[in-house]
Parts: sequence; C-alpha cells; structure tokens
Amino acid sequence: MQRAGQVMRHAIYNIYHYRFDYIQVFALIRLCQFLFFLPVSTIVFKLMLRVTGYTHITEQNIQSFISHPFVILMLCLVIMVFLLFIYYEMGFLFLMAFYQQRGIRYRFLTMWQRLNRKVFSFFSVQILFFIVYLVLLLPLASFMLPLTLTQAITIPRFLMEEIMSTHEGRLIYAVVASFLVIVGIRSILTLPIFTIQPKISIFQSLIQSWRFSKRGLFEILVLLAMLLTGHLLALVGITIIGTLPLYILERFMPSMALMTAGMTLAFLEMVFVVLFTLLQATYSQVMVAITFNTSVLGKFSHVPKFKKRRLKPLSFIVFSVFIALSVMNTISLEKSVYAPDTKIIAHRGYTAGNVENTISGLVSAASAGADLIEIDIQQTVDGEFVVFHDRTLRRLAGKNGVIANMTLGELKTLKIHANGFSDKISSLDDFIEIAKALNVSLLIEFKIHGKETEDALPKLVEKLRAYKVLDSYYVQSSDPQMMTQLKKLAPNLRVGIVYALNIGPMVETVDFIALEESWVTAELIADLKQQKIDLFVWTLNKDRSLHEFIEKNVNGVITDHPDVALDIRTKQSEHQYFLQRVLNRLQFIF
Repeated sequence: MQRAGQVMRHAIYNIYHYRFDYIQVFALIRLCQFLFFLPVSTIVFKLMLRVTGYTHITEQNIQSFISHPFVILMLCLVIMVFLLFIYYEMGFLFLMAFYQQRGIRYRFLTMWQRLNRKVFSFFSVQILFFIVYLVLLLPLASFMLPLTLTQAITIPRFLMEEIMSTHEGRLIYAVVASFLVIVGIRSILTLPIFTIQPKISIFQSLIQSWRFSKRGLFEILVLLAMLLTGHLLALVGITIIGTLPLYILERFMPSMALMTAGMTLAFLEMVFVVLFTLLQATYSQVMVAITFNTSVLGKFSHVPKFKKRRLKPLSFIVFSVFIALSVMNTISLEKSVYAPDTKIIAHRGYTAGNVENTISGLVSAASAGADLIEIDIQQTVDGEFVVFHDRTLRRLAGKNGVIANMTLGELKTLKIHANGFSDKISSLDDFIEIAKALNVSLLIEFKIHGKETEDALPKLVEKLRAYKVLDSYYVQSSDPQMMTQLKKLAPNLRVGIVYALNIGPMVETVDFIALEESWVTAELIADLKQQKIDLFVWTLNKDRSLHEFIEKNVNGVITDHPDVALDIRTKQSEHQYFLQRVLNRLQFIF
C-alpha cells in the first residue's frame, strides 16, 4: 500500500509539473478525433452504402452488407486507422510518463518518430495480438477512458437482458466476465511495454505483461482501485459543490435559475472533461511506474517563466469556451421546458407482479396509466392468434412444445410461470375484449415463425375491424415485407417495423419504427420526424434511459416499468427544477 501511494503521488506530481505538455497533447488528440477520424468514418460509411446500394443497415441485411468486397476493404481500413489512433494516443502518454519519471528531456517530434518505427507491426500478423489485447481491455477502457473512441463500443442492452433472464445465462455471464477481467488485468501492461521498449513485438509485450502481472497483480489492482475511487470521489464532490448555487437560487431567486443552470452545466461539462483527461494521464503514469519500477522522481527545476506566460492565452480560451457553452446550454435548457407527449408503452403488459403477456398484466398496465400495452401474438396450427412471445413453451410453461404446432384450445389449458407468479395463456380476442373494457389501446407485435397461413394478415385485419379498433391499435413486426403488405390491406391501421439494429438514415413507408435504444441517434430522431414517422424505443428499463428519451420527446418508450416512466414524464414539465435537468444532461453526455 505504501508503494502504491507513492506511485500515485508521483503520478499526480508529474502531471501537474508537465501540465502544459498534457494540454497540448490532449488538444491535438481531440482535434484529430473530431476533425479527422469521426468525419472520415462518416464519409467511408456513406460511401459503403452508395457502393452497395443500401439505404441503411439492419439485422436483415447486415450479413450481405459486410460480405461485400468493397465493404470488407473499407472496414479493414477503418479498423486499421482506429487501431493506429489508439496506438498513437496511448503511446504518446506512455512515452511522456516514461521520460518524465526519469527526468529526461523530450520532444514531441522525437516521440512521434519513435512511435513511427513500430508502425510496421500493424501491417503484419502482430496486429491480431493487438486486437486481442484491446478486446480484453475493452470493459476497462470504456469505463476509464470514456472520451476515447471506445465509448461507443457497447453490448446492446436487449442482448444483455436476454442473457440475464435465466439462471444459466447469469452463471455463464459471471464466469465469462470474471475470466475476461482476470485475463484483461494480466494483459494490461502490454501497450506500455510495447511502446517504450524499442526492440520488442506486440506478442512479446503480451508475454512480458503476463509474467510481470503474475507477481505484481495485487499492486495493479490496488492502484486501479485507488485511481477509480479518487476519480469517482472528485466527480461527486465537484458536482455537489458546482450545483449548490443552482440549488439555492432555484428556491430563493427562481428568475435567475435558467441562466445559472446554463452556466452550471457548462462548468460541470468542462470539469468532467478535465477529470476524464486527468484520469487517462494518471493511468498512463501509473502503468509506466509499475511496469518499469520507478522508485523516485527525476530532479526537476522550477517551471520556466515562458511557461507561466501561457496562462493568459489559456485562460482566455477557457473563458471563451465557458461563455459559449453557457449560452448554448441556456438556450437548450429553455427549449426543454415542455410537457412531453411521449407515449408510455407497457412491454408485454405490466410484468411486475404478473406473468408477461397475460390478462393480469394487461389489467395492471392499464391501472398504472400506460398509454399503450404491447403484446406478442403468434398464429397457431389451427390459424388462430394466441398471445405468447416465445416460439416454444420451455421458458414459461416448462414443457416441450412449439406454438406453431399446437391449437389455441391446447394452449389455453396450460399454465405459465414467471418470478413466482402463475397465469394462463390467452387468445388475442380475450385481450381485445378486456382492453376495450379498460379503454386502453394495444400495440400488437406479430411474431413470425414461418408457418403462418396465407390469409394470416387479412384475418388479423378483419378481427381488428370487427372489434372496431382498426383506427386506434398499432401492429408491428420484424418482417418489413409483411408490414408493407399489411399497410396496403389496412391504410388506417398504424403499422410499424421492429429493428434490433440500425445504422444510417431510414426511409420507410410505414407509420412508425420500433428500434432498440443502442442504435437511436439524434440524427435519426430528426430524420424520422421530418418524414412524419413515429419512433418507439425499446426496451427502456433504466431511469437514465427513460429520462434521456422522454426528454428528447420520442413518440414512445417501451418499458417493463410503466409506472416509473409515467413518473418521469410527469416530472418533465415546466415545474421541474433545472438542477434535475442539468444532472440528466450530464448522465447523457458521460
């Protein structure tokens, strides 16, 4: 612990002593990221769409898209640039830390040339080891370095929810996650070793990292824990202090609240960027110190006067950025003062205290105040519609049996169980009758299993028409062709397509799109609004996600917690304190 504390103090001292060098390096990195890599990636993606003839990428066409020769070539190019970006970004930081800890003078040009000498490794089989290394460190990197390109690389939440929905899935996830964490920490020193030692390959660096971490694993864990704990405490402390004036003014001088909120948000945004940057710099210092066993600081002289003069232009830049952000945030916060009309859609009914897709869940969702209740239907072997999500009975009924091979009568006699509750399977007719009695509308998702009758869609339309709900219900499916056909059969019916993945602009002929939250962007929201196509986002079960999309006023949020979503929508009114809006914005950004 004493050694870990000394390493941490030395790291902080070095960063402060060379603070102007770090400002220059991080400014250059961010400029390259936002002015080169991100625009080039966008241009390359649009070029791939144009060459392949696709308008956007979904789960239906992604396989054929990525198998196109031009796309393969462009993806390899983008991956190569991405890897080189990470190599130069972290390489500069590791080399700076190495020279600083030994009191050696350095120049940026010299470090650039030194890094260039090892670029050939990225054009050989060695790149595979570097990719493995990054994959192993991805969970840690996405948490510690949220302002780098790793931020956007995440596992879609709906996949995580599916994995965590069963005991076996949770067990497998825990085992795999534990294994990856251990292997990742054992490999964490690979990049500092590779960038600093002049004659060593990526594979040799990986081996050395494993050998060193075998005896120094505890020290690495202690330093990482200290680093992350200190960072978290700084974030919380500065947030509390920074928002205190807004908290007081909102209660005693509400007329000043809007302007103060804009300035508070600008201040915290800048502080968060600085703290995340310091985290990245401190991480590089710590990794180099424990890799090369730095024991004492180099001998430093006083900071030269010419460095002190840099404070004036730097202060001017910081003040200008603060003013610009304050103005933009004030305008944005003022526009966010509205009562959102986002529909709250109960996912498979209200599953808290009920089994999914049951009459009980329907009644509970209606009682909770949901605007729409989403249910799943399938066609049975006798051509009827049953309300059930899975293709088989295994998960909910604990029996072998395929829905498409059973009659509605057989299914309605079965009991289903979930979370300690039990219920019965019901028909679509049962649901519509109860929904009409409760005066609530349904969002019906047609689950396609491939054994539907030829008149399945006309039969569904006639059923909705007979119940006089054709103009008030919604129907969606993951089959675009069927939904296009359904729209032609019933122009008054609100028809939508469900996507688990989407990259790029969407051009559709349906009334709404239901898209998994990981792929929803501000550009897509604006694009769909311009086309007058509604957007339903699924499945939002975290307060943060609900806050985000309700504040963005998307047309609908599909959630297992309609009561929470309704409460959040109610609070998103002109009477809500700006402090909560500021905290919500910070959550979205970081």
